[in-house]
Amino acid sequence: MSKKARKALAFAAALCMTLSQCIPAFAQSAFYREPASKKGLLCQTEAMLSDCIELGTDQVIFNVPMSAALNSGTLQAYDSFINKLDANGISITVVLLNDRQSIRPELIYGDQNAACNYFMLNVFTEEGRAAVNEVVGKLASRWQNKVSNWIIGNEVQDQVWNYIGPMDRESYCRKYAEVFRTCYDIIKSYNSSAEVYIPFDYGWRNEENGSTKYSGRNCLDLFSAIFKEGGDIDWGVAWHAYPDPLTSPVFWDDAIASNSADAYIVNLQNIHVLTDYMQRPEMLSPTGEVRNIILSEQGFTSVSGGVSDESLQAAAYAYGYFIAERNPYIKAFMLNRQVDAKSEVQAGHSFGIWNTDMNSAENEKPLSKKYIWQVFKDIDTDNNGYIKELVRNYTGASF
Repeated sequence: MSKKARKALAFAAALCMTLSQCIPAFAQSAFYREPASKKGLLCQTEAMLSDCIELGTDQVIFNVPMSAALNSGTLQAYDSFINKLDANGISITVVLLNDRQSIRPELIYGDQNAACNYFMLNVFTEEGRAAVNEVVGKLASRWQNKVSNWIIGNEVQDQVWNYIGPMDRESYCRKYAEVFRTCYDIIKSYNSSAEVYIPFDYGWRNEENGSTKYSGRNCLDLFSAIFKEGGDIDWGVAWHAYPDPLTSPVFWDDAIASNSADAYIVNLQNIHVLTDYMQRPEMLSPTGEVRNIILSEQGFTSVSGGVSDESLQAAAYAYGYFIAERNPYIKAFMLNRQVDAKSEVQAGHSFGIWNTDMNSAENEKPLSKKYIWQVFKDIDTDNNGYIKELVRNYTGASF
């Protein structure tokens, strides 16, 4: 047997150790669509795709719960959506979420009745790891030449979004790191150029409770150290740079977002704290570069304190976008969301660029465009002079 043939067999055998079924080496692709700009939007359905295209959206992010991945009809709808996004040259980011479902309960580890929104994927039992390999592998295989970015879970510092059970910070980070590396290896086995991200909320040095909530900076430090122990991989950071509180669109007066490495939170007012921190030698990628950083979720409400102000919402979005655009370490700025969700509106979070029909049975039923719709469309074009003036009028900042 030739040396080349032996290498090919060794590669195939290594993949079999990770995946539940062997993948031929020729199945791997090297796909990545570099977006034309940082302008991104959460768009969950094909029904709103024409709006995305009209807006000139260069990046689309959407959520794929495990319950959807296990439903053949829903999965086919995702296929159609992704194919059309790809055909229009839009860069795609998929967020993998482990929700409650009864089809493959082994995907959930521990208390399946816990008071949480999502669970950490289960790679800690033989059955769970096989299920993760199968389901994540199925998605990575069918979308290997269309999806550029993958995010594993949601806001990992808070177990309400990534539940596994109370434990100290290091134990928790080691558990998530095992999940991440498993998903990373599966995704990379199909698409070597895909980028894979760890998602964080805006908490930086925020209060920890020692069992289910942890600070972003402490978790970043641990992830960096833990991944190096097993042979470092090219993980990236997906940050959620919301204003504080979420019920106000104004972030430029957020006192707890200080210009210090010890800031309580990191949002758009002090996003350089994150990008500065990721330039430290111990945080660099295996090739010695600053890791990939995207702002994968932030929203700006159009209603604050019961008062609607669509111009303020638009100004806040534009100011945040210009800040991100000027930061060379940020690859994407994803706005949450395209259409107001009734459940979020009721909580004071009218984040959409479309108003929703509050009388509809649907959670997201587009009713009318907000002022931010036009601002979103024009912000990365030559027709953005009026947007810069809008930002200057509200914030005093010049771009």
